[in-house]
Amino acid sequence: MSLASFVATLLEHGRVQVPPPDQKNVEGDADEVRGLLGDRGQALALSFPGDPPPVDMAVALWAARQLYRASQLAVYRELDALAIDRLLGEPCPAAPAAARYWSADLTFVFLPDLILLARSASENDPLLGRLRELAADWPLSSVGVKDVNPRTVEEITGNAGLLRLYVDRIVAKKDWSRLKDSSVAAAARRSLGAHLAEWPEAARLLESQQPPPRSTTA
Repeated sequence: MSLASFVATLLEHGRVQVPPPDQKNVEGDADEVRGLLGDRGQALALSFPGDPPPVDMAVALWAARQLYRASQLAVYRELDALAIDRLLGEPCPAAPAAARYWSADLTFVFLPDLILLARSASENDPLLGRLRELAADWPLSSVGVKDVNPRTVEEITGNAGLLRLYVDRIVAKKDWSRLKDSSVAAAARRSLGAHLAEWPEAARLLESQQPPPRSTTA
């Protein structure tokens, strides 16, 4: 299965097959992948809360390749840490923060499913450690993944639409650990509003983060 077939199948029903990572020239035509990612970006933009960031195709293509290679590693477990570094060592292209997170999320939104698959095989697998690093670096896409300390959340909270999407995912997956960030917590309070009592665990956490009332003296 080429990268284009992988992306098409992933976006259609989420069940994919991948060839061994040592096969050459399996990623196929990048233009076809760009077309698939562009169509997905346009479709998701219709439900984005507000004006969506632009899709940076270099970032979107990079993320698709990373997920494809990580899926190969998850299936063919005999590869060692050096092979993992080689296959997943490509750096993300530079892009403005909002465009970067939105573009990567076109496929990285499936990252939690891949981590669940990797975890089912072994908690001590070096691939799982690498995937957790990806989850920490891409918090928008990794909501629901256990034992992740998300980094660079401020780059998400700096965009109103991405922040709303992030909070919506946190609520949907009940990943209340993500509310430790003060900006995310404030957005969650605004989003849940009068319905906060329906989420008692979230309510307790948000209440604990509220500053104590100031005492006054006569």
